[in-house]
Amino acid sequence: MGRSSATPKWVLPFMLVLGSLASQISALDGPLPNGDFEATPTGGFSSDAIVDGPTGIPSWKSNGTVEVVEAGQKQGGMLLIVPQGRHAVRLGNDAEVSQDIKVEKGSIYSVTFSAARTCAQLESLNVSVLPASQTIDLQTLYSVQGWDPYAWAFEAEEDDVKLVFRNPGMEDDPTCGPIIDDVAIKKLFTPDKPKNNAVVNGDFEEGPWMLANVSLGVLLPTNLDEETSSLPGWNVESNRAVRYIDSYHFSVPQGKRAIELLSGKEGIISQMVETKPNKPYTLTFSLGHANDKCKQPLAVMAFAGDQAQNVHYTPNSNSTFQSANVNFTAKAERSRIAFYSVYYNTRTDDMSSLCGPVVDDVRVWFSGSRRNGLGGLGLRLGVALWVFVLFLV
Repeated sequence: MGRSSATPKWVLPFMLVLGSLASQISALDGPLPNGDFEATPTGGFSSDAIVDGPTGIPSWKSNGTVEVVEAGQKQGGMLLIVPQGRHAVRLGNDAEVSQDIKVEKGSIYSVTFSAARTCAQLESLNVSVLPASQTIDLQTLYSVQGWDPYAWAFEAEEDDVKLVFRNPGMEDDPTCGPIIDDVAIKKLFTPDKPKNNAVVNGDFEEGPWMLANVSLGVLLPTNLDEETSSLPGWNVESNRAVRYIDSYHFSVPQGKRAIELLSGKEGIISQMVETKPNKPYTLTFSLGHANDKCKQPLAVMAFAGDQAQNVHYTPNSNSTFQSANVNFTAKAERSRIAFYSVYYNTRTDDMSSLCGPVVDDVRVWFSGSRRNGLGGLGLRLGVALWVFVLFLV
């Protein structure tokens, strides 16, 4: 009898799972070509590396006064900051660098990059993929290293787009301006809402590209459009950034990612969740310490509908996080949940780097069924008992 050629039953489901995973991985995800600016420019690296011509930097086009700077390079008495590696790019007055990239029309992408300011405290950096554009304020230094990683999101309106970094400033010294490095991109997916949870991406597992060997997380600047957010489902409402962190460099309550809230009321994350008017709900979340030497006390103000609650983190020797909840009655078909840090916290080792409480595993669920104590479980037990009695009769 010959061997059956029938495909084993487990093969098809396994292939479907692999196909689903593959569909969520973009070939573009990761650093852009020469995103670290380490490829040798036209004419080589030199102490006077002003780019000569629009194509002087491999894989990039430039316009205006663009300078390839080197780690350890000085300008007057100031040491220029290079975030990683040996080289980065500085943009002079109204100067820009750009790169053409292939994307998928209609998809949301997040661009991660490192940025530092040089001469002026009020420097800023404009990042755009037209028609989307945002100017990011570099005045606040969130880490003592003198540079920070940022993320910015856009929706692709074509399959071929141009990513542009531009210095909108006009300083007396035309070479002054922001330094950029480590440019990467990631295609984003909005996770489905879990069963019995109205919050989208409440575990924060979907977010921007995390730079390798960088222990600073990624800053998420102001973004009021949850449809094109680097943190799908969430808005950053205030004028300061919040920090997206990973479990490789920080303590995270669950999974691989979480949010660290910075700068008190100036760093707010929020989401509008679906609710039914006049129904009782419970907001639950994990509150913790990032294990980044952040000076305590740590606390968050949590909002759910028309309720607000101040929750302090109470250290436990057995855990770096705790559970908290806020009960509320929905007033409309959509209810706002939000979090910000009660205090302005800095690290104890340098007294300068900004830090704060960690929020993770955010859930909003209908709590009316729990009023009888057993809720849905009690109903199922009652039905089972009724069927058993009928069976005996």
